[in-house]
Amino acid sequence: MNGVYSIVYVCPETVLRLIEPLKRLAENNGIALFAIDEVHCVSKWGHDFRPDYRHLSVLRENFSAAHIRSLRSDIPLMALTATATLLVREDIRKSLLMSNETKLILTSFFRPNLRFSVST
Repeated sequence: MNGVYSIVYVCPETVLRLIEPLKRLAENNGIALFAIDEVHCVSKWGHDFRPDYRHLSVLRENFSAAHIRSLRSDIPLMALTATATLLVREDIRKSLLMSNETKLILTSFFRPNLRFSVST
């Protein structure tokens, strides 16, 4: 909270407990971006649903220029996953209160650097 770190990784369960301290950090321009990894866990349609992910809409609700006067614009939110079907992507967008204009970048599931082998 003293601005020592450039990047901080925090699980959703912890973020939900730290909303007020994070607001104070945001008031001093201490947060540039929220990135949610494994965001398919937000979706009730996903294969790995976690209820605390579903509550991450608080990032949109609390970290906007409308709620924190010192912000010039809302703190951006990036949602990352490699395993979201169309239904899951739409559920993520709605659950995180992302607009219909949210930029969506899709790439292939093919990962040439990964190899799987089976031996008996």
